[in-house]
Amino acid sequence: MISQSITRLLVAIILGVIYSLVARGSCSMDPSPPCTAFWNSEVVFTGTVIQTTYSDIYEAGDKEKWNYQDRIAHFAVDEMFRGSLGGQVKVVAPVNQVTPYVLPDGTRVSKSTSVADCWYKFNDGGRYLVYASFSDDGDGTLRVRFNRTRPVKDASEDLRYIRGIHQAKPLGRVYGVIKLFDHYLKKTDQPPVRRPVANIGIVVKSLDRNYQTSTDAEGRFEVADLPPGDYEIEALLPPEQTAITPAKVKVPERGCAEVNLYTSSDGRIGGTVFDDQGRPLPKIRLDLALADQDQGDPNPEVYRAYADDEGRYEFKSIPEGRYVMGIRLDVISQQDNPYPRTYYPSALKLADAKVFELKPGQRIENIDFVMPSRLAERTIEGEVVWPDGRPVAGASVRLRITEYPMFADGKSVLCDAMGRFSINGFEGLSYLVIAWVNTEEGRQMHAEPIEVASKGDIGKLKLVVTHQGGSCERCQLRLWPRRK
Repeated sequence: MISQSITRLLVAIILGVIYSLVARGSCSMDPSPPCTAFWNSEVVFTGTVIQTTYSDIYEAGDKEKWNYQDRIAHFAVDEMFRGSLGGQVKVVAPVNQVTPYVLPDGTRVSKSTSVADCWYKFNDGGRYLVYASFSDDGDGTLRVRFNRTRPVKDASEDLRYIRGIHQAKPLGRVYGVIKLFDHYLKKTDQPPVRRPVANIGIVVKSLDRNYQTSTDAEGRFEVADLPPGDYEIEALLPPEQTAITPAKVKVPERGCAEVNLYTSSDGRIGGTVFDDQGRPLPKIRLDLALADQDQGDPNPEVYRAYADDEGRYEFKSIPEGRYVMGIRLDVISQQDNPYPRTYYPSALKLADAKVFELKPGQRIENIDFVMPSRLAERTIEGEVVWPDGRPVAGASVRLRITEYPMFADGKSVLCDAMGRFSINGFEGLSYLVIAWVNTEEGRQMHAEPIEVASKGDIGKLKLVVTHQGGSCERCQLRLWPRRK
């Protein structure tokens, strides 16, 4: 009984986490500046919240039903800038409520989330500048998601623009910034770099004219006095930085378009991959890792490159640094890569690998990598049983390469009615053989993993299911090692 209660509680918690993540993903802030937000809103006004009321709880949703309650902010309109309203208006926000939920086994639980309120929350008595849209219900109420809506005391920039619209020329502007954004591998102690890119040419193109400028020391640019219409913004970057797809924007009359562009260092390492017979090897994956990595890390972070149909590969957008290249430097499915971990040019250990010292934007070419011989396949067989010797029909079995203890390698197989299994691996790789089963009571049980040597006859294995969850000794010490 206690186990079932704990199971239900855990499921309820998991549900809550899942729904929270979904809800969080749906809430996004509109970062538009005032000169864009104004023209993108149906209604813009300042007003004071007289009071907040709430509707009755109701159910809504298409495939999945949730309980909602409308939070209704009643506004007295002070000053109208865009659209048409009376002296008072309602701003409605649907808010998720705790919702009853029935699990597949009939257990009644509740689902809830604290982050699903994606609507601006107004306080009674507060005075606000509001950017809003009319509700789809057609009843004259407004909706305000997260945008530039804010207390009047914090809206000086917005009000300065709004109140100056009619004095401005019937023209618009494009402005923004270009930054370099390099992604560094872990353990470099180097955070992601976002620095301005100065002295870069900018071309703002319309159908009949091009406007040119360049970025300042802070990476900023601006082109003003643009006729309203559609434009394309192109950055003329140097070859050591990655190209940026031109941005397309619409500039409203007396409005603006903000364009923020990101590039990165375009260091590259490329060449051709050959098999052990000297033939180009297509579709294979190569890895690029830090030369100064923690040698005790079983799964270092890597950059990846895939060979094309002719065996050609190229690592792109690589920042400066010291790197080693190879095959299977981190976890990868064995069915896709029947080779041992090997460093360029033909080393089995990191200490013997060639180190590539890549400078900013440097391109190192014609690095041809000859693959080691393919590993021979081997079949690992055995049975999964309960402590009393009864077979565990339908148990799942999977292999984990001991070099990569945190990750399974390849697909799992199911035991037959007698608990027997047969799973494919490769000679030259040692494995932990993992077995688990989901019981009718909703629990998961594991066997203590058995280690299989890289070579030699291992006979028939017997895995005994004795542990709940991941509580077995090797599950804790070998499968999930702590990282420094």
